[in-house]
Amino acid sequence: MPKGVEYHRQGFNCAESVLLGLCDHLGIENSLIPRIATGFGGGIGHTGNICGAITGAVMALGIRFGRENPQDKDSRDRLYLLVETFLKEIEETLGYLDCLNLIGVRLNTKEGLERYREENLRLKCQQIVETVENIARRYLRGSTYSR
Repeated sequence: MPKGVEYHRQGFNCAESVLLGLCDHLGIENSLIPRIATGFGGGIGHTGNICGAITGAVMALGIRFGRENPQDKDSRDRLYLLVETFLKEIEETLGYLDCLNLIGVRLNTKEGLERYREENLRLKCQQIVETVENIARRYLRGSTYSR
């Protein structure tokens, strides 16, 4: 089982959980992790937009393959293509990229939060965390990307 699910069970949001799990996988520790991912939970600030698990994975891909030099357009462009491919695979696997369609509620409303809790949708989020982290681990190994 991916480590992100364990973090999610501890109470971290989807973005934090996937980023933490993938950084553990990469052997990366940094005081900014998971803080940098906190605002991406619930589809970016609970708005239902792109799923936090997905954004956490994209952050991990950036940590692994991103550029440090603004003139390094080759690394940037390779990462853009990698993320595009990753997102296509996630959408094919899950059906959607956005939190609202994935879990069926908008978390920035009282009604949505109530349904989330009543229907224990956190378990659905844990499944999404596991799926996204498993796919992202393959991309992080470089099996679909070479630097």
